[in-house]
Parts: sequence; C-alpha cells; structure tokens
Amino acid sequence: MEAILEKLHNDHISFDKLLNFLEGQLHLLEDCEVSDLSTTLDAVRYMKEYPDYVHHPLEDTIFKYFLEHYEPEYEQIHDLLREHDHLPVLTDRLFEALQNALTGVPQRREELCTMLGEYISKQRQHIDHEEAHVYPVINAKLNEKDWQQIGAMTSRLEDPLFGKKVHKSYQRLFQQIISQ
Repeated sequence: MEAILEKLHNDHISFDKLLNFLEGQLHLLEDCEVSDLSTTLDAVRYMKEYPDYVHHPLEDTIFKYFLEHYEPEYEQIHDLLREHDHLPVLTDRLFEALQNALTGVPQRREELCTMLGEYISKQRQHIDHEEAHVYPVINAKLNEKDWQQIGAMTSRLEDPLFGKKVHKSYQRLFQQIISQ
C-alpha cells in the first residue's frame, strides 16, 4: 500500500479509537451517569481540526485525481466527496451542542444522545465505506507516478492527537483514550 494511503488507513484506525471513546461517553449519557462532556468536546474539536481540515482534504485530492485520470463516473467516490462536505456540518452541530451543554444552556439529554449517536454512526459508516470499497480500488489502480504527482499536490500536517507528539490541548483526551 502506498505511503499516503497507508497514512490515511492508520488515521482511520486512530479515529476508530476516538469513536470508541465517544461511544463510551454516549453510553454514560444514555444511562444518566456522569460523563466527561469537557473531554467529549475535546474529541469533537479534534474531529473538526484534523479529520475535517487535514485528513478529508487529502482524501479529496486523491479521489479527484482518481476521477480525473481513471474513472470519472465512479459513483462511490462522488458519494464520499459529498460526505466530506456534509461531515463538517455534523461535527459543527455536535460541537455547538456540547459547548452549550457545558455552558449551562438548557438542552435535553435525549437530543444530545441522539446527535452523538448519529455522529458516531455516520463517521463509522464513512470510514468503513472508504476502507472496504474505495481504498482497495485506488490502491490497485494508481501507480508510483500517480502517487508522486499526488504527493506533490499535498502537504502533510502532523496529527495533533495520534501523531508523534500529542498537542498539549489533547493530553487529557489522549489519556482517556489509552486508558480504555
């Protein structure tokens, strides 16, 4: 597997760990137990800062290259590109709801649970679709020259949570995730 695609695959593994953390927080909320909304907010902030603004744009570059050079009508990639436009909207909506809950804005627990559950489900479906149906096709079709051209069009930013160094604003979240 090409290094760029392998990096994206490894990101998905990390995102799954984060989604497991969010799922644990969801279960606490559903059971009316004490959840850590502050760390949950950090997790969603991470999803805004890294997957929405780094990971997905890198995938978009690869997907658009594939469509331009190989299969312009490959509908699964068109679907993923649309999802990449929609996922940040879901992230922003959940982020705002969590911020409101933390600042005391009245909010129904059930609504927050529904929103968080839908978010986790959409993210997992998105990752599973890319991993099962799109990454294998891209990996099989793109050659070394293609990957060099894609590499020249992209920049690689370090993951602030699962990268070589955990950013200080994510230390608490990282500790929560690795302690699960």
